[in-house]
Amino acid sequence: MDAAGVGKIITISQALFEGMTPRNWSDCLEQHGDGPYPGGCLCLKDADCKSRSCYVSPGPGPNKTKHRCATERVEGVTSLDILYSDFHDKIMEIMKSSDANSTRSCSSTSTYTCPNGEPGCRTRCYLFDTSANMIVDPDFTLVKDIEVSKYSGVTMGKKEGEIMRELIFKHGFFIRKDSVEFQGTCSIAGGQRVSLEGLPKNPEEQDNYYKTKGPIPKFSNDYGCIQDLVSFSVNRSALGPSGMITGNVTGPCMQGFYYVTALPRTNLFC
Repeated sequence: MDAAGVGKIITISQALFEGMTPRNWSDCLEQHGDGPYPGGCLCLKDADCKSRSCYVSPGPGPNKTKHRCATERVEGVTSLDILYSDFHDKIMEIMKSSDANSTRSCSSTSTYTCPNGEPGCRTRCYLFDTSANMIVDPDFTLVKDIEVSKYSGVTMGKKEGEIMRELIFKHGFFIRKDSVEFQGTCSIAGGQRVSLEGLPKNPEEQDNYYKTKGPIPKFSNDYGCIQDLVSFSVNRSALGPSGMITGNVTGPCMQGFYYVTALPRTNLFC
């Protein structure tokens, strides 16, 4: 939820790098061996570059028609805010299936025959980032804007635990990291905090509240604490030559096939 109280927001950002540095491939190999390489060197994927950005640039220099590493110097960052509802609808439209009744589409509520011949299959599509945080989830459209904890920081493990477990232990796609936060924030009671009227105040209403109700601060149920944190990072090499992980899971609540692949030029996977 954004600071102005508009609702759920998706922010798309892109770094702007300094102009391409002309480099010969022989110089790149001689000076940097197997990489990562500086700006101007040939590359196949983002991980080959020091800047973590591999793209085709019209800038001068040899190999200008091939993928080259961006320079490490960032000149600026552009961003665009989109309402989650609009972003979700566009993503679902892009991933619409080609079958006659679109029964295999992500947004379809109809069922179809599973690949193994069993009935009752339904397609669910997600977008998640390199930290395993869900970015697009059909359930997010049903969550109220004020229930931030139900759509912000929700991990793949919370939504699809069986699949997350396989991606960690079987495929090595997610790498677990354990750490300790000595300046964490804990809460006495869970759930979304609301005002006495049951709705959160926007910035203007909050300012007026402080002006008319005096300097006495409101009760807060948050306090400092030490937290054990578990985070995840992505191992892109686990996608293999095909660029996709496939598998099937069987659990107490669901069974089915799953497919994981990267979205080009983003930090997202689906």
